Amino acid sequence: MKIGIDARFYGLQYAGLGRYVKNLIAELEQVDFENTYFILLGQGNFEAYHPVNPNFKKVKLAGHPYSLASQLFDWTKIRSLNLDLVHFTHFSFPTFYRGKFVVTIHDLIKSEYYTSQASSRSFWMQKLKTWGYQYVLKKAIGRAERIVTPSNFVKQEILKNYQVDQNKIIPIYEGAEDKFKNLKVSPQKCQKILGSMHITKPFLLYVGSLYPYKNVEVLIRAVKEINIARVKPADQDLTLVIVCPPSFFVERFEQTIQAEEAGRFVKMAGFVKDESLAVLYSQALAYITASLSEGFGITGLEAMAAGCPVLSSNSSCLSEVYGEAAFYFNPQKTAEIIQAVEKVKTDPQLRRTLIEKGKKQVQQYSWRKMAQEILTLYREVLTT
Repeated sequence: MKIGIDARFYGLQYAGLGRYVKNLIAELEQVDFENTYFILLGQGNFEAYHPVNPNFKKVKLAGHPYSLASQLFDWTKIRSLNLDLVHFTHFSFPTFYRGKFVVTIHDLIKSEYYTSQASSRSFWMQKLKTWGYQYVLKKAIGRAERIVTPSNFVKQEILKNYQVDQNKIIPIYEGAEDKFKNLKVSPQKCQKILGSMHITKPFLLYVGSLYPYKNVEVLIRAVKEINIARVKPADQDLTLVIVCPPSFFVERFEQTIQAEEAGRFVKMAGFVKDESLAVLYSQALAYITASLSEGFGITGLEAMAAGCPVLSSNSSCLSEVYGEAAFYFNPQKTAEIIQAVEKVKTDPQLRRTLIEKGKKQVQQYSWRKMAQEILTLYREVLTT
């Protein structure tokens, strides 16, 4: 069979979505030597992917997946391949395409949180983009043979907002990189990496984008209050280290840091390669997320894999994914966030327990397992 995989978001520059696509393809190359795969890449990442097996082939599409060019031209290119099935790994599929497909819908966050604060566009351009998002998403949900979601939470959100057969939606959990699970770095190397980034301990770590729904501003206020309230002024400052890709929101966020007069307590680390990121996880006091909504929560699992305690918002899917291996708080209450940080800072037994539970929890998730379940789904769709 000939299967196409939408890889326009392939690569770590696309954050969690890019990691999902990259790992899906890498694992399928390890488990399926029978079907022929056409990896549908964009102009910007065509050279980033190099097939390992001869049954995996590269195809270059026209434009960015959110662009008008993609909608107008990509469907003809895909149609010309005469594919038996296409897996669109994000809702943004070419709506003129009429072939059989499955789609992964990672979340409905844009439906709930896409406001002027979450866009760099003008008012009317934002309105147009919102309409386009809703139109394409509804078409994807309605026409897909199956819908893959990364959690039961996202499945329930789709059922709540759209008329769709629940049996059509298949939750398939994602994974965590083995490189975070099997970290072997000397203390000297760890110190060298921290030094090169001008990071001193103790520090909290946040990894992800700075979209408003991520609610990172509340972490600034919490860390600032913790430092101001220190009983021993001579104690080392607690720093919030933020790892995030470049974006429009970074400049806006830096303005927030200045407005809060918290520059001394916040370190913007930018994009960090996985080897250094694994060290940051392993050396952090805790990984922390105050997100108001998520579809899965890969970064928390990465932290657990690296032996880092996780302090998490109790919103959306996060308790489903992290189970009893995280310390939860209400993300809209700064006092609860401060309490969570103080607990993990002052209670060594709690910290050890979270680390142990985290290492067990992360064993439930595997990119290989995800790929095998998705391959089973492909076969099911192709035989019905």
